[in-house]
Amino acid sequence: MTSGPPLSSESGPRQALGEMPVRAYGKYFLVRKLAEGGMAEIFLAKQVGEAGFERNVVVKRMLPHLSTVPDFVSMFLDEARLAASLAHPNIVHITDLGLADGCYFICMEYLPGEDFSTVVRTAKRRNSQVPLHVVLRVVAQAATGLHFAHHAADPSGKPMNLVHRDISPSNLFVTYSGQVKVLDFGIAKAESRVTNTTAGVVKGKYQYMSPEQARGDAIDRRADVFSLGVTTYEALTGVRPFARDTDLAILKAVLSGDCQPIRQLRPDLPPEVEAIVRKMMAVDPDARYGSALEVVQDIERFLSATTSASGGQLLADFMTSFFGPDRVNSRSRIETLEQLAARGVEVPGRSNPLTKRTDPGTLPAATIAALPPDEQTKAIEPPSTVQGRGGGRRGGVLVAAVVGALLVGVGVTVGVLKGLRPGGAPVALPAAPDAAVAEAEVDAGPPAVEDAGSALAVAAEVDAGAEEPAVPAKGAKPAKPVVLTTALVSKGVSGAKGRIQRCFRDHRDELPSAQGTLKLQFTIASSGKVTAASTDLPGTKVSKCIEAAVRALSFPRHVDLEVRVPIALAWDVR
Repeated sequence: MTSGPPLSSESGPRQALGEMPVRAYGKYFLVRKLAEGGMAEIFLAKQVGEAGFERNVVVKRMLPHLSTVPDFVSMFLDEARLAASLAHPNIVHITDLGLADGCYFICMEYLPGEDFSTVVRTAKRRNSQVPLHVVLRVVAQAATGLHFAHHAADPSGKPMNLVHRDISPSNLFVTYSGQVKVLDFGIAKAESRVTNTTAGVVKGKYQYMSPEQARGDAIDRRADVFSLGVTTYEALTGVRPFARDTDLAILKAVLSGDCQPIRQLRPDLPPEVEAIVRKMMAVDPDARYGSALEVVQDIERFLSATTSASGGQLLADFMTSFFGPDRVNSRSRIETLEQLAARGVEVPGRSNPLTKRTDPGTLPAATIAALPPDEQTKAIEPPSTVQGRGGGRRGGVLVAAVVGALLVGVGVTVGVLKGLRPGGAPVALPAAPDAAVAEAEVDAGPPAVEDAGSALAVAAEVDAGAEEPAVPAKGAKPAKPVVLTTALVSKGVSGAKGRIQRCFRDHRDELPSAQGTLKLQFTIASSGKVTAASTDLPGTKVSKCIEAAVRALSFPRHVDLEVRVPIALAWDVR
């Protein structure tokens, strides 16, 4: 995946920081917004699987307006792929790169801990300093990760010559278990494209740049050594060495190395440590350490002579005592989706004991209208997992006859919008959407003969004690018109699952990415026939194929003039 289709430049309202209703995002669930910058929003998310499997991850989603800038998108994807190839204990692991809801994202491992800038700021706010040995342990681990990345090679053995370009306290992360991770390795090159054109962002970036990077010269790994030196200076003193009032003044200070000697700010600093920082921050690259490994060696030499404590345990003890067990526990013990739902957080596909409303998942809430009060459809509990039999390559798509978001394979979100009654009187819809939907998981295997007892029969009850009208068999005498509920719609949609699977598989070259969501809407006339169908990929072969599959469906005769059904189909054809 190297590019995507033109996307909307409208970013729309952004989610506020903190807890929020859980929402489906591609194959993940976004649980809480952690941060937002000039480039992306960052969310705590859940990756789910079979048998209740859940894994905490972090999703970094590019801001919508940046997904319309081809040069930036191309650079972001190239750099993210490079970063994903770096497997090292001191570099955050990128596990996924994709496109969902029109925005590119990367998925990373979730780390309970704090970024180093929070550690430094908290110490300054308390009028204290981060202990010397803690700072040096953090810097040594970060330098170890940098050294690995600087010398990384591609699969053919050719050096990649990677440079982070944006080492700063905010891009170093310290876990509560005492491990240090370098964040956003390889993303900084793309992000620099944003910081050079976004007001209010440049100043912070310039303060950690090497002189050669600030001049726009070619840079190598020694630029990261300089930035790590600036980070070390700040961590030891609580002062940014090149902080000035204007961008121009910052640049002049960086280019000339004009900063206050570190021992003037911290007289108790050992001369050996002062020498290490001074060499890391040398204006002339040739006067600096030639590699991050040399930094590690000098720091370890000093630490081995001055302390006997284990590095990891020293950091773990410091982090726990510095931030307190309550904060550590809150970030280490993340609630499951079931636990979130049980305490009233909206979670797609899980009943909420505190409200009758259910989040419609991948479909925008504005497109789901409520049925009149006498025709409300109750939430349907998720049926058992549906699995297709047979071999074949992974990446097939199944459409199960259930209401909700199918997280693996094809996701289907069904909302029923009732039209006019046969007599011509419009059906009054409440202003606040209250349509209930449910959720299930299916295996993304190839199409196959289903088990006789599979969940495609939709055995879930819609109303306790009330039996759903059956779909009339072909050739049978027309049954009395029924109220077309979401359960009946989903039962009919199951007839197109195989054809829709083949549509995505046969026309995968037209899809903007290996994974994504296609929005489909179709209209069911009172006769039960589908009279119209359209998708948000109009004119494409995949759209025409899916529209034809849906038009061939047949539903029960119903009491409304027409029913419009919006569905979100999440494909995965990797």
